Amino acid sequence: MLTALTGLRAVAAIGVVVSHSGVPASLPEHLGRIASWGHIGVPMFFMLSGVVLAYNYPDLRGWEGRRTIRFYIARIARVMPLYWAVIAYCAVYLWAYGRPNHGWALLQNLLAVQTWSGDLKVAMGYYNSPGWSIGVELFFYALFPFLVPLVAGLARRSGARGLILLILAMTAVILTLWAAFHLTGHSSFKADNPASAHRWLYRNPLCHLPMFVAGMAVAFLIPYTGRWSTRRHQAIQAFVFGYVFGLAAFRPMGSGWSSAAYGLLFVVPFALVMISLASGRGWMARILSTTVMVRLGLASYALYITHRWILFDLGTADRITTGGGWAPYGALLITLAVLLLIAEGAHQYIEEPARRLLVRFTRRRTSGGTSHAAPTSTTPGPGGPASEAAPPGRLATAGLRPSLADRHNPVDAAGRAT
Repeated sequence: MLTALTGLRAVAAIGVVVSHSGVPASLPEHLGRIASWGHIGVPMFFMLSGVVLAYNYPDLRGWEGRRTIRFYIARIARVMPLYWAVIAYCAVYLWAYGRPNHGWALLQNLLAVQTWSGDLKVAMGYYNSPGWSIGVELFFYALFPFLVPLVAGLARRSGARGLILLILAMTAVILTLWAAFHLTGHSSFKADNPASAHRWLYRNPLCHLPMFVAGMAVAFLIPYTGRWSTRRHQAIQAFVFGYVFGLAAFRPMGSGWSSAAYGLLFVVPFALVMISLASGRGWMARILSTTVMVRLGLASYALYITHRWILFDLGTADRITTGGGWAPYGALLITLAVLLLIAEGAHQYIEEPARRLLVRFTRRRTSGGTSHAAPTSTTPGPGGPASEAAPPGRLATAGLRPSLADRHNPVDAAGRAT
């Protein structure tokens, strides 16, 4: 399994949660600034999706009939049942308290297309605000079978150099988009402005597509790390850790930096650390591969998608940013513990049973006349494990040199305003 990447999902999800819960006012300023940047876990999720999907489906080639249908159903089965359950909870909650249910916004949320809306309340206000990112994921899923042959072909023709150039090209695209908004002043617009950088650079699926494609390139680069020394892995992981947390703690203030955090600042660092963590070597990989981190990673999607509305009703949540002494710290720990318990229950009793049921139904309906059955238990998207092993040689057959893949003994595949 890409075990360390499963643990990395836990870090991303908890970062998003803490950015929403807030931290005690007495926390040192720089630590508070790190916590407020927890939304960077969302673009990390998008890149992870590209990594996991390309690792598990490197030889998917456009429309392949039943196999492509199975791929789409597997993705829907993974993310949508719990997503719909939370939307239903929100709708019932509003009804029970005599608040209006907004029919058109509700329909868009049920279809997971709200992220395309220019109305911030539709996208993130009326119902479960983290759900906007699921619309981004569904957009990626729809395109993936048609994108992966292009990346695999590049890997076959140009090897590691071509894949690195692809990641740099995706970074250049994101830089161009950021510059267009920043230089015209749109990065300073409030989030509810339809022309804001928040609406386009943070919420719009098209603007996150380069991050996803970069993740796909990362997947095809993984076998090349077989020659890397452990010292190199240690250095890469230390550099990325210091870069991300140092930038979060000491970053300059301003709208330009805020909008750059939607993805631009992290494309190359995230790509580097994911390539390294996939090897299972290095101090960070060991920490993220521990039983606790993997267990948290397994439930990270459930944590991400359920936490927002639960925070509204937890009495302890209000005490995190008020009061003195140790009480706010205790409130934060209790809040996180309750959210994690609820997430674990949602993962065990809603997410996984619904996924298994839909996958079994799909297998019966699409059985026969197809080969290379697609993996059904991978979890690209916010939260969840990369849990399906890519059989030895899968990446090699997709274009990586067999000698490198064999030497590597391929590892198993395991917002701010969100």
